[in-house]
Parts: sequence; C-alpha cells; structure tokens
Amino acid sequence: MSENIFKKINELLEKGETFAIVTIVRTEGSTPRKAGAKMIVMPDGGTFGTIGGDCVEAGAVAEALEALKEGKPKTFTVALKEEELGGIGMKCGGMVEVYIEVINPAPRLLIIGGGNIGTQLAKLGHDVGFAVTVVDPAAKKENFPEYVEVVPEPVEKGIKMTSITPQTYIVIATGHKYDEDALKAAINTNAAYIGMVGSKRKAAVTLKKLIE
Repeated sequence: MSENIFKKINELLEKGETFAIVTIVRTEGSTPRKAGAKMIVMPDGGTFGTIGGDCVEAGAVAEALEALKEGKPKTFTVALKEEELGGIGMKCGGMVEVYIEVINPAPRLLIIGGGNIGTQLAKLGHDVGFAVTVVDPAAKKENFPEYVEVVPEPVEKGIKMTSITPQTYIVIATGHKYDEDALKAAINTNAAYIGMVGSKRKAAVTLKKLIE
C-alpha cells in the first residue's frame, strides 16, 4: 500500500495538482491502522489509500479539506472510544493522532518568446515565486539566468515538451512572430492563465483568425 501511495503522490506532483497527505503519526491502544498509514485527500473530497475505516476517515477528510482551504498543515486527534466524550462510536478503544500536510506545487510561468519582454518577465516571475520556463527557437541558455529553464524549440513542439498543469501561467510574447502558433498549442491545455502581449488591433485580428 505504501508503494502505491508514493506512486500516486508522484503522479499528482507531475500533474501539478494540489492535495493533502493525511498521516497517522501516533496511536494508543487498539486502532485499525498504526503510525505511518497514509491517505491522500483531493480538494473535491476524493481519497486514495486508507487510514483505517469510514469513521476515522470521515473526520480526516473534513479536516484535510479545511487544511486545503487554509493552505496550512494541521494535527488533530481522534478518540476511538465509544464511552468517552469526543469518541466517535467505534469500539477499538484507542486513539490516533493525525498530521495533515498540504501539497501545493509552486506555480510555473511559461513564457513563449525569449526577447526583451520575455527576459524581463522571466526575472519578475522568479522574483515573485514562479518556476520559469522560456520557449523560443532562437533562445540561448546563456542569455538567461540559471534558474530559467530554456526550451530552444519551435513553439508548438516546445509547448508540447513542457508539462502544463493547473498551476501553469502562460504568457505569449513572441513579437508577433509565433503568436498564432503559440495560441493554437496552448488554448486547449489546462493552464490556469493564458495571455498574449499585443495591441488591441493585433489581439482582434488574431482572435478572428483563430475563430475562422
């Protein structure tokens, strides 16, 4: 089970998903699962794995959703004693302490175009906490800071080579050389944002061509 949990965590990380990891960190008495048991909770309430039964997990999911909403980790205790105040009606006679960790991948700024605008956006994006990738067939790694991932490929190919997740923000700034190609490649992805630098006229003309 542990192997499956970690495999699922890696899959979610690769997709840039936000989720919570619920882990039993301490137990006392008789409990369905012991310390180390893990469960994944998604923002929609979906789960993967188990920490020991519906009653324990119902509380854990509620706490995990609250942690996801607040964006902060938390610890809570569940008593499994039917007769004690705070118990939840189970007869195990034990207690579990649970830690909830919120996994919120760093957002990525994907810049299409490595000219003056792209260069300045890359620095700005890094300064405010984005991981930064630049796609441009003419881009050279040595022209960008070390923290920028440079993909020197045609824009359509370069965008396909980049993992675009709900945490990805795309800015197209190609100097109008590859705007339409970039938009066609980006428009059906699950990016959080897609923007193009251009005049009102350029934007209107590009939109008309895409609709056609």
